[in-house]
Amino acid sequence: MAAEAPSLVTLESIQARIDRTPYNSWLRLRAVAASASRVEFELQARQEFVSTPERQIIHGGVLAALVDAAAIYAVIAASGSLHTTIDLRVDYHAPAEIGLLRATGSIVRLGKTVTCAEARVESRAGKLVASGRGNFMNIGIQA
Repeated sequence: MAAEAPSLVTLESIQARIDRTPYNSWLRLRAVAASASRVEFELQARQEFVSTPERQIIHGGVLAALVDAAAIYAVIAASGSLHTTIDLRVDYHAPAEIGLLRATGSIVRLGKTVTCAEARVESRAGKLVASGRGNFMNIGIQA
């Protein structure tokens, strides 16, 4: 099996972009891996993300943000260009609770103008809690 191609941007540059993007910085996303075809993030889900206090369940909007971020950063890693989300679908598979979440984004089809990518969000135990797919438009700025 051939090794994955390296990302067109570094893991450090992905994390720097996250850190200077107010919403992603507030989420405290942490980039942990990047190649030309996939990226991985970790997020420590915390109390302020809870939408159902009785069960300590994380709000679906936080999971949707993880799907969006993982998918769009996979696009950035593959293309070396900034993109914006033009369509996003999220499926919720199980309740996510406070704790470590891992999001993995990968390319479905890399295009010059519009790229399709998908993402999975799993609990620390590896349970799939959300997944999704989106289309992302190149905005013509190098990452």
